[in-house]
Amino acid sequence: MRRRIIIGLGLASLFSPLPLLALLYHVPALDANLQHTYTHFWVVGATALAAVIACTVVVASARSLRETRLLFLALAFISIAGIFSVHGLMTPGVLDDEVYASVGVSAWLSVMAGALFVALSAAQLPGFAERFLRRAGGMLAAWVVVGIAAYVLLSLQVDDWLDGVPTDNRNVQYAIAAGTTLLFAFAIYRYAQAYLFARLPSHAAMVVSLTLLGQVPAILLWGNLWHVSWWSYHALYALAFVVLFAGWALEVRRAGSLRAIADALSMRDAVAQLNRGRERPIIQLVEQLEAKDRYTVGHVHRVGTFAYEIGRQLGLSQAELRHVVLAAEMHDIGKLNTPESILLKPARLTDDERREMEKHSARGGEIAKRVAVLSPIADAIRAHHERFAGGGYPDGIAGEQIPLIARIVSVADTYDAMTSSRPYRDALDHESAVVELRRVSGTQLDPGCVDAFLASFEQQAAAA
Repeated sequence: MRRRIIIGLGLASLFSPLPLLALLYHVPALDANLQHTYTHFWVVGATALAAVIACTVVVASARSLRETRLLFLALAFISIAGIFSVHGLMTPGVLDDEVYASVGVSAWLSVMAGALFVALSAAQLPGFAERFLRRAGGMLAAWVVVGIAAYVLLSLQVDDWLDGVPTDNRNVQYAIAAGTTLLFAFAIYRYAQAYLFARLPSHAAMVVSLTLLGQVPAILLWGNLWHVSWWSYHALYALAFVVLFAGWALEVRRAGSLRAIADALSMRDAVAQLNRGRERPIIQLVEQLEAKDRYTVGHVHRVGTFAYEIGRQLGLSQAELRHVVLAAEMHDIGKLNTPESILLKPARLTDDERREMEKHSARGGEIAKRVAVLSPIADAIRAHHERFAGGGYPDGIAGEQIPLIARIVSVADTYDAMTSSRPYRDALDHESAVVELRRVSGTQLDPGCVDAFLASFEQQAAAA
């Protein structure tokens, strides 16, 4: 209950600028006039500098800007920095006493460009677009930077060059605000999905920062120039970057590397993202599992990846996928109590040894029940060796009596076992393993999970 209250208060404070704007709009007496030109100049300048720093961090932490998500994120920050700086530089009474169109145009254009590039950073682009950007991403970035530099120089040198831009037209403002808000909403949704799955500080910081920036268009629409309501969007810009830098600092502190920021923001390898967000005791359990059985090094991570793809094909939510991957990586936790003489035996097991080995699934379920983060998947760990038609172990249940997560893990585990070498047999190739999966579909394995697994391979092949 206490946690829900804290979360509720946090969400309320996150969206508090909009109720405040409504209050100031309907009670003008509260919307004090605060016309301080040099304060505006320095506030906007500091925000633009923060955006430059954010762009620098993304570029410095990335292995390569051929990663399209990072490319667009860097362009979002540099767009905000360059365009918003014009809004500050052209403050009347600083460089010039006149009020020029570039002040208002830059306010709208900075948030619009930032929203567009952030949304592109969160989007799943078609394969041809990804391939094009990997080849020409550097050229695109260069042209955007040149365009922003030209915008800044023209705004400073040609006072009236933006006079024809209709950002003071109310209908145009409504259209820009609606489109920009939708772009931010899409990006918030995508980064929120990433956070619900991996629970990384960088994802949380992006969600909060974008939520703050997503309220800027409404304030631009209804804020009163030089009044508290108008100043509030400048505060949102500044606060968004404070939150962003705090989240990145936590990411670097947790991972011990600046590269962790780029790895998180790229949102590419979902299972790796989840593992980076794990508590250390869980990571240690995975490491102990692999150290226990040297013949299955990498097995838990491969099974986690396969299980994730199956769950994604089945349309599971991010929270459900989180449980799927955790169960897949921890499904053999009961083997920590299995004698190494059985685990490492370079031959087929005797009947007694096989019965001892089969105890690991029930043991794993009991271990999971005693660990808070694993307790929700304890039944799945216990049931991952049940057979879809019945006759498995330890409980002999069948069909949908077997937890869906267990059925998913069973398919992933079976495929990886068949395609991995053992001392007593060679690995099967992919085609032979697929034939075997189809053969046992409906008896040993859930046909729906098998179909989802094979569909994920087909999609990957088509994308490649």
